[in-house]
Amino acid sequence: PYLEFSIGKYLAIKKALYITAHDSVYGNYLEFGVFTGSSFNFAMKINKKMNRIFKRKIDTQFVGFDSFDGFGEIKPNDEHPSFNDNIFKVDKKKVIKNIEKNAKGQKFKLIEGFYHKTLENKKTSDYGINKSRIIMIDCDLKESTSLALNFSKPSLQEGTIIIFDDFNFYKGNVNKGEFGAFEDFKKQNPDIKFRKIFDYGYSGRAFI
Repeated sequence: PYLEFSIGKYLAIKKALYITAHDSVYGNYLEFGVFTGSSFNFAMKINKKMNRIFKRKIDTQFVGFDSFDGFGEIKPNDEHPSFNDNIFKVDKKKVIKNIEKNAKGQKFKLIEGFYHKTLENKKTSDYGINKSRIIMIDCDLKESTSLALNFSKPSLQEGTIIIFDDFNFYKGNVNKGEFGAFEDFKKQNPDIKFRKIFDYGYSGRAFI
């Protein structure tokens, strides 16, 4: 299951990069929940392939957000038996070194810290982000996802693809997890229209 989970995620990123390249949707690739950096590295690698396929340079800056130290405090509404703080602690230096090795000329930056410090009351312009091409949300919890969505809002444009990697968890509860955060975000921003474009893997869903 873990292997299939990862392959599904990679294919989702590949689809999103292809669709946005095909439709000339340019901007940043934002990833919330970098963890070991595997999907972040994969996105940079595939973007170089899209440059060759479409025979034009798609100037994308890859921006990753992660504490590299787990979730921190998990509020009662976000408690889940499989989302354990200790599971998501990684060797930050090793992750950064691996990303630097795989970048191969692609522009990237990593924003380290818990989201309350790096996203709340921050503007996209604080990190040099203008428009978003793809937003990969892999932060599992409702609170983290809400912070990521609200932070990213000014960067949304027609054609931005948002990928939720853990959309189907929390037993289908409409008030929890990434699903619950997205439902709240849509209610708070009725002028922004979304359309589901595909499901993937065991729990993922993408919107445009």
